[in-house]
Amino acid sequence: MKEAEDKQAAGKAVALITGASSGLGAALTRLLDETLPDEMVLWLIARDEEKLMAFSSSLRHESRILALDLSRDLSFERLRGILDREKPVLHLLVNNAGQGCSGSFSCLEPESLDLLCDLNVKAQVSMTALALPFMAEGSSILFTASVAAFLPQPGFAAYAASKAFILSFGLALGGELRQKGIRVTVTCPNPMLTDFFTPQQKEALLKSYKRLGIEDPDRVAQKTLAAMRRNKSLVVTSFAGKLIRLAAKLLPTGWMLRMIRWD
Repeated sequence: MKEAEDKQAAGKAVALITGASSGLGAALTRLLDETLPDEMVLWLIARDEEKLMAFSSSLRHESRILALDLSRDLSFERLRGILDREKPVLHLLVNNAGQGCSGSFSCLEPESLDLLCDLNVKAQVSMTALALPFMAEGSSILFTASVAAFLPQPGFAAYAASKAFILSFGLALGGELRQKGIRVTVTCPNPMLTDFFTPQQKEALLKSYKRLGIEDPDRVAQKTLAAMRRNKSLVVTSFAGKLIRLAAKLLPTGWMLRMIRWD
């Protein structure tokens, strides 16, 4: 893709969304497209350029396609160059890109665990560090975590831990940025049957107790953006998720682990 085709005027107000082409990322992007001011530009990040192009064709806002693999350092170097050169005003950063990983830890391939850590942890931190110098009072950061962040989960050990990191990081960052007028929201939905999961992972999900709390991405997007605009630091988008959070607070962790293993 030619760099010249991507250039925008310096100083434009931008909403940057990672993992924008499918699942919750696509649902958030569609809803932002409906509700953001007309002058806002959407910067859409995902790995598949063709999928991004097809998805963006239905949006009313001016959209910029950035086909970047956020598990690779080169992608951040390219994005840094664009930001430094064009100096946009980042009105919103949606840190949504991530990787699912389920199964007994000892049975998982090291490569899949590396990818999970790169996308669910490293990419979120790196993207935030790149974006913050271009944010101002009134800007917002949204992190996609999970109900899995509330307690350790056998069978989802690495994934749950990565989301616990995001929850802790997002809430702490919000405390740091409050005086600057930059709001930070962490959303913790239940599982959604999107392309985030492989067919095997979807099959395992539907056989587990988690099937009782499966959510719709569009509904999660609506609740999440509404909570963000009310300046909430944490949003749990389902009643089942709120029960899980409460149970994780009240019950001993050992009890919770045994309950999960009963599945």
